[in-house]
Amino acid sequence: MLNHEQIIELAEGMLNHRYGGQQELTDPEELSGTGNTTVLRLRVTNNPLFTYRSVVVKYSPRTGDPIDDAAFVREVVAYQFTTSLSEDVRPGPVMLGYDLDKRAIILSDSGNGDTLATLLETSDEEQRVRLLRNLGTSLGKMHAATAGAETSFNILLARMVKNVEGAREVQLMREALLENRILEGLEIVRRAGIDVPKDVEAIADTVQVRMLHGGSRAFTPFDLSPDNILFADRTQFLDYEWAGFRDVMFDVAGVIAGFPQYITASPLSDEEVKVFVEAWSAEVGGAWPSVNNPDTLQARITASLIGWAFFSVSILYADGDDTLSGTRYGKGGWTVDADAQMGDDADLFDPQIREEDVERGAQILRSSARQDFTPEEIAIRRDVAGTFDALARYAATGTEPAYAQISSFAASVTERLA
Repeated sequence: MLNHEQIIELAEGMLNHRYGGQQELTDPEELSGTGNTTVLRLRVTNNPLFTYRSVVVKYSPRTGDPIDDAAFVREVVAYQFTTSLSEDVRPGPVMLGYDLDKRAIILSDSGNGDTLATLLETSDEEQRVRLLRNLGTSLGKMHAATAGAETSFNILLARMVKNVEGAREVQLMREALLENRILEGLEIVRRAGIDVPKDVEAIADTVQVRMLHGGSRAFTPFDLSPDNILFADRTQFLDYEWAGFRDVMFDVAGVIAGFPQYITASPLSDEEVKVFVEAWSAEVGGAWPSVNNPDTLQARITASLIGWAFFSVSILYADGDDTLSGTRYGKGGWTVDADAQMGDDADLFDPQIREEDVERGAQILRSSARQDFTPEEIAIRRDVAGTFDALARYAATGTEPAYAQISSFAASVTERLA
């Protein structure tokens, strides 16, 4: 683990190697980071060979967990990909350098804007609507600009992991784990004694495959927590540890659901949902004309909300702090197709749901007739309830009879958790 002085020295050496000259970085300001990651904003002493006046250095020491350590490689590849995009559609900062061995990334400074988390908490109703419209437009631009570019991303990822033993398999494993979360959440809800309609089960089974293999895939950070969305000169999406090409509807549904992976986010109103979806749809209609059909859009978003509802059960139940980075191996291990290509990862792994995880999750979702909940359990139940409530409200706007059943089921879970 490097201290600030060592991180600065490392960053100066990286810049010297890439841009020449003798770079000098000063005035370190520590920014928020996740886990053991250190993030520093540094001032750049005037240098004609380097035009940026400040940079951000992200240092992520190895943890020894292959799933966790693989996040750094994924983030480097994601920044390589997004840096190659034109400025008008680039979703985040520019990567100015990286060192895989030293575990450091140097990024352009996104500025001192407010995060969406802060703005949603401090804004009035009218301001929140504007924020959600802006978010929908920015998210849609990112999706539309990267639709069809998955091969480029996969080539970058394949090159990055080519010479690192086991790295490719771990990357594929991380992707498979995301799918497993939905069905794990479904099993937890069942084990908690909550009846799940067969139609809902079927949709959950379908959407867990669509997340990674559906037809409307584009680049996404996936971890669209409001504290990772910055409103400065423009909207920027930060933190690419889980970035990749996935079904864009999961991003849309994640916002509608009130950011299930961010436990303190406040729910969106029906008006905010409407404005957000309209703004997003206006940007992506050319890439995926099917979203211009209201019935198709309703079905796809509802299905993805079902996915998020079960996903949220799975990622938030463990001691109040289980997140995407805490995703685990399945009980039965993994089977690997060594001849498969990066990106063609369907059926590469067969994750098994762990019995102890299901039991712990079911305990969190126990009947509210019992009042012995810990503060952590109360916070988790409130967050999961918000996701199911969003599903209930959105499904209720559908015109087909199946939507009424979905809405009723989601409302019953919400009531169970109240």
